[in-house]
Amino acid sequence: MRHMKALFRIEWKLFNRIKANYIFVLFVPLMLLVSMRFVQDQMELDKHGLNPGPLMVSTAVGILLIFSLYSSVTGLYVARREELVLKRLRTGEVSDPVILAGGASMYITIAVVQIVAVAVVLSVMFGVAPRQPLAAAAGLLTGVVLMTAMAAATAALCRTVESVLVATLPAVFVLPMISGIYIPREVLPEALGDALLFAPLSPTVDLVRSGWTGELTAAGASIRGVLAIAWTALFAWLAARRFRWEPRT
Repeated sequence: MRHMKALFRIEWKLFNRIKANYIFVLFVPLMLLVSMRFVQDQMELDKHGLNPGPLMVSTAVGILLIFSLYSSVTGLYVARREELVLKRLRTGEVSDPVILAGGASMYITIAVVQIVAVAVVLSVMFGVAPRQPLAAAAGLLTGVVLMTAMAAATAALCRTVESVLVATLPAVFVLPMISGIYIPREVLPEALGDALLFAPLSPTVDLVRSGWTGELTAAGASIRGVLAIAWTALFAWLAARRFRWEPRT
């Protein structure tokens, strides 16, 4: 924990040096709230028997996990590697998992604060309240761990900071489409919707939405949790095998 706190403070100081970062932190949630209301009016979710409030909350959580956490942490890992920061940290007593978790902790904190704030505002806007808080918390936890592991695995593919934008494009564009973030699985053909249950972020989205609807049983929530753990383990394994701690030549 001492090392984690030290790494958090370092990243926080570096983050504060660029005041424009605060625009991103505030702008993304605000734009998300505006777009949620517009999307809800356009999709006519009531016709599909969907409660727009919980759906908008789970959608917002998925979007923030991808843009505020995954993309940011991927760029962070590559930048610190190119600056030889990661290589120097490994010469000390800090373990590899602590280096990665500590470096990402600042962006994890920002993403969680954004998610909680947006979830509260959306709950008030749509007049809904959590019915299974533990399911929502489990969904958020699995999403944070999964996106951090995926960021480490993606960073292994990047030669430079500039290549991060290209490397993260598949997740940024495809993942929301197949995980029930942009398009609820209920509006898709049944066979396709059932298949997309196994997409990486689908368990997180389902758990978060169930936190407001209470639709998942204990068995259903457990299955989602196991799926999320499986995806996290896969990306963590890829990161452990492929992650580079010094600049690529």
